[in-house]
Order: sequence, then C-alpha cells, then structure tokens
Amino acid sequence: MKTILKQDDLMTLRPMEMLLQKPPFLFVDKIVDFDGESIICSKLLAHNESFFSGHFPNNPVMPGVLVIEMAAQSSLLLTMLMQSETNPLEGYLVKTENFTFLSVSEPGDELLAKVKIVKKVGSYHTAQATIRKAKDNKKVARGQLVFYLQEGVES
Repeated sequence: MKTILKQDDLMTLRPMEMLLQKPPFLFVDKIVDFDGESIICSKLLAHNESFFSGHFPNNPVMPGVLVIEMAAQSSLLLTMLMQSETNPLEGYLVKTENFTFLSVSEPGDELLAKVKIVKKVGSYHTAQATIRKAKDNKKVARGQLVFYLQEGVES
C-alpha cells in the first residue's frame, strides 16, 4: 500500500471527532492505514460493550448489523479523507449488497475493516468492505454497501 498520509498523521486523526456518531454507536477506534484509494480502520471489542450483555449473554458475539455499521463508518471516513476533509459529513447508509458473515466476533477481538470505494454516481457511493480479526487475519464479513452524502459534497 502506498501511503499518502504519514503514519504519524494517521495517529492524530480521531474518528470520534470526524464522525457524527458517538459512543455507544461509534464503531471505529482508529484509522490504521489510508493509501488514497482504500482505508483500514480498527475497533477493539471491549468485554463491557453494551450489546454483548444481551446478544447471547452466555456466549457473547457482536451482532452482524454492527459489523456492517463499522464498515459504513469506515466508508464515510474513507470518503472524507479522499476529499482531504476531517470535519464531520452527514452520510446515510442506503443499502447493503451481498454481505456474508464468515465468523463471529467476540469480546477481546480487534476488528480491521478494509474499505474501498468501487463506484460513485452523483451523491451515492458504493464501497467494498472486508472485515477481519487482527490476531489471525480471519475474515469476519465481506460485502458492499451503498451510502448517500448530502448534495454538494464531491469525492
């Protein structure tokens, strides 16, 4: 990956300040890499995440819809960085396509979402996402999502 931003620059970017979503609905802790065309974002699944207490309490797993939300937030961050923008943009998930879940995510896992924009039509962006576990590179999910950015926002 040819890195456009220096690794030090990535460390100063704070998804919490760049996204409108806030805890407990923020599913990106940090931006790991950005090469101008794709992004890798991470999320450490703490043992006390609120969704774990109700999603199979005796065998907690991250709900698939939240894995998709991580991919959506990563996609928005990618679009922002492609525009050299760090102020929050308002984007909406429109649909998911062919999302497949391949393994579960449990407390203590660190997830890595790699996202690339594969199509843009007007204000609609289609992103290809692959989510893996950092510890063993095992795929958790993959698929495409389409999101909308307000008019006047170009990538």
